[in-house]
Amino acid sequence: MKIFLDTIGCRLNQAEIETMARQFRAAGHEIVATAAEADLAV
Repeated sequence: MKIFLDTIGCRLNQAEIETMARQFRAAGHEIVATAAEADLAV
């Protein structure tokens, strides 16, 4: 699945998104640069 991750806010939010990205990649998903090309946007 192609996943777009976006965050606005503090450094904690950015760190959480980075953790989520690692977990999604480990599960075999692809992180994409835009919501338009994603199957899921978080």
